[in-house]
Amino acid sequence: MEAGNSARLIDEFHSLLELSLLRWARKQHEPAVLARFRGLRRDPRSKFAEMASHLGEAFRLYVARINGRPVAAILVLMHHQAHYTRGAIDEELAGESRATYLLQARAIEDACRLGSTHYHMGETGNSASLAQFKSRFGAVAVPYAEYRYERLPLASLDSFARSTVKRVVGFRDAS
Repeated sequence: MEAGNSARLIDEFHSLLELSLLRWARKQHEPAVLARFRGLRRDPRSKFAEMASHLGEAFRLYVARINGRPVAAILVLMHHQAHYTRGAIDEELAGESRATYLLQARAIEDACRLGSTHYHMGETGNSASLAQFKSRFGAVAVPYAEYRYERLPLASLDSFARSTVKRVVGFRDAS
């Protein structure tokens, strides 16, 4: 396991993220080309390189390896509060290794050591398996209000367009 913010770790993380995009596409019955386009548009490698450059040590990648090969990685932003931002895994290589548990445990330890008072594990949505994973680290759900201010009401138009495209391509949210 290795932690840091080097270009090599960014490359390894991003390669695992690309594999994850394809896995998520299969689970959601989304065409791989569309999933890859959407995912790499949202999360290009350059985005993570810029974040690392601007945030320095606050940008931390954790990469787990088996026999020297990267099998799982997470990105955590560290400061007064730590925020797990994104994760990726090669499920075939990781197998039953529980690499994601190792990565989260190490990130939580580092956050505590650096003085973080909270560790945000991200949104859970309706995923029971994700909620169970997080609960194993002591995570508890925290309800919150989400507000949106728009000069033009584009959110509802965006939501309509997304749901229409999902229906057309046969997309199903993974549970």
